[in-house]
Amino acid sequence: MPILVLALVHVFFGVPLSAYRPFYNDEVAYWHQALTFSRAGFHGGYYTLGEVTNPSGFTPFGPHGPGYAVLYGAFGALFGWHRHTAVVLNLVAIGAAAWLWVSLTRVNIPRLLLASVMLLTFWHMLFWAPTGMQESLHHAGAIVMAGCFAAVLGPSSRWWIAALGWITVATLSFIRPSWMILLPLWAMATTHRSSRVVAVATVAASAFAAAAILFAYSRMAAPYEEGFFFLRATSLSLGVKSLLDNVMANVQRLRLPEEFHPIELLERYQYGALMLATMMASVVAMWKRRVQTLRLAHGPTPHLVITAAALAMALTAMLLLYQFTNYAEHRVLSAFLLFGAMLCVAAPGWIGPALVAGLALSSVVSAPQSLADLENAWEPRFIWDRHGTAELERALGGTIAYHPEASRWCNTLLTSQYPPQLIAVPGGIGLSVVRKPEDMTVPPQSHYLLLDEPVRARFTYPLDLQPVATLPYGTLYVNRHAKCES
Repeated sequence: MPILVLALVHVFFGVPLSAYRPFYNDEVAYWHQALTFSRAGFHGGYYTLGEVTNPSGFTPFGPHGPGYAVLYGAFGALFGWHRHTAVVLNLVAIGAAAWLWVSLTRVNIPRLLLASVMLLTFWHMLFWAPTGMQESLHHAGAIVMAGCFAAVLGPSSRWWIAALGWITVATLSFIRPSWMILLPLWAMATTHRSSRVVAVATVAASAFAAAAILFAYSRMAAPYEEGFFFLRATSLSLGVKSLLDNVMANVQRLRLPEEFHPIELLERYQYGALMLATMMASVVAMWKRRVQTLRLAHGPTPHLVITAAALAMALTAMLLLYQFTNYAEHRVLSAFLLFGAMLCVAAPGWIGPALVAGLALSSVVSAPQSLADLENAWEPRFIWDRHGTAELERALGGTIAYHPEASRWCNTLLTSQYPPQLIAVPGGIGLSVVRKPEDMTVPPQSHYLLLDEPVRARFTYPLDLQPVATLPYGTLYVNRHAKCES
């Protein structure tokens, strides 16, 4: 798959992978947070919305928590952080995950070929691979977890596989809490040969682990406006009506296919098909064996049951606790779709592989449209004008620099817009965003401000600003109120 991405980038745009630059708002934020961690660790400036910091005060990172920045930034600290480093790490993670899946499952040649076709045509993974978004990390994690499940459900499981699975799913859950739904399933899979007491105790421990991970995440994620819906829901600050209203809003949006891109619709149809097919296959297989216990049995059933349960639980959580904005469904659920598909490839018998063959066939049929979607999404990341970034670098030169001895606010730039050119801001300088300046309860604390005129005029507190440079998306200021040494 990494080779395919390199080839497609060259075919589409005639440029190497090193031509990449972050483009999307979240992508710029992820990239820059990893840059800051690689240069300053936890001592860099703040990444907040409206200058509201996270409750712990330990990390300076943004609303999505510190996990991605720390994991990718650690590699940057060792090997350097460049524009395309995140993409290289994405491809390495996916390649390593595929190798680990093969090592754990030890499938035969036909299944290995099927898995290869599945991965090479899984457009949802290819879509995000040459970007700075989190999705490739989660796709790699999905492949690893599918391999771990297949290994522990096999005839000879080893203790280190169980440990690897716990570490992987816990890490993924801290980076993106939706992975917590796998914790009880992993507990069941690792204890299916143990006594009932051990199995129940392990499932209970997984629930406590999920609560601890969610608590740590909520303490280290910077709040914004009302905050993530799932954090408010799990903190019990919302009533049942709010949850039902959210479900209805999501369902209504799902009924408007014209609001989604073709690749999003493809993921939805494939997800629904695999979920329903594994549910039906599980029921039929369990009925044939007249299963009288809830414990997992040998044969293809456990793989299909876990796939069906994971897909159903992820979709339910998404409907209840998330809000279906653009690509939100695709970003979260595509990893669970990949997990289910790779687990089914390794399932004993012919049913699991047959279902995956159907998924791969649907991907092959949709190849022309999906490749066009990939090209359109990748283009602004590989074909772009360097003038804007160079212009911001000149404006920043001699004015903005990271000072390790200074406070976090003195190493923070507050901006009203989030253009891709912000990659020119030095590592260690936090990038915070102000969307509603009229709601800020104190004057800006950030040492530097990059504000367009409409936003600057909405501040209710008097500003003491020293203009530095005027750019197409705002004016760069030094904030004298911050009382930081320039």
